Amino acid sequence: MVTADHVGEGRFGLNIVVGWNEGEFEMFGVEQRGHQERYHYAQEWIDVIKMIWSDREDFDFHGKYLTMNGIRGKPKPYGDTRPLIMNAGASPTGQAFAVKNCDAFFLQASRTSLEESTQRVRRAKEAARAQGREIGCYTVGVVTCRPTKKEAEDDFHHCIVDRADWSAVDGNISPQTVPMQEYLTQRSHYAQGMGGLPIIGDPDHVAAQIADLSKAGLTGIAISLVNYLDELPYFIDEVIGRLERMGLREKVRG
Repeated sequence: MVTADHVGEGRFGLNIVVGWNEGEFEMFGVEQRGHQERYHYAQEWIDVIKMIWSDREDFDFHGKYLTMNGIRGKPKPYGDTRPLIMNAGASPTGQAFAVKNCDAFFLQASRTSLEESTQRVRRAKEAARAQGREIGCYTVGVVTCRPTKKEAEDDFHHCIVDRADWSAVDGNISPQTVPMQEYLTQRSHYAQGMGGLPIIGDPDHVAAQIADLSKAGLTGIAISLVNYLDELPYFIDEVIGRLERMGLREKVRG
């Protein structure tokens, strides 16, 4: 991680995922811990990582899961700063972990109302402030941006409905772990970009919807596209400029 941080001159970020997919654990012959215990283990792990990244030298750590002596980590992160840490825990335990440890918390924006998204952001930030911390709140948007609304909706339907990769979706969720109706809803959302918020329309609509997310208090959004080679240049040309004119994004000066 520190090597990547130096290569990127401080642009490295760590996304902590405690794991949940049984097949991934079985592949390595590892037994998955219970939900809360996974986060207890992750807490010890990130505590050690943060100490390694600090100016501490040759220290010991004796926890419930990790027993380590004479820990030494060199080089230190780039510029004597700690890399940004992010998490996307959805459960109360996962959210508490993110609020306590992370700089960036990825939450799901509401598909029904801006007010609901605002409330989710407010709750996360208030929980962080109660611990004397500030936390950035982010979400994921699955963007289908075309010159017209009809073109965008037609392309979205083609990719997400007609050509959805259901085998990949079913490899990530199981009807055995959640109620059937919830499973069917999750299955549909996963097909739409792993549950990210679908943002579909012409450039004006896409920019306006991103602006609404900013109004809800979100710090930023990770953008997902179906075909980056074709779609990213159009997004940059048509949407980024609109966001700059709205004052939501600083214009890059070359």
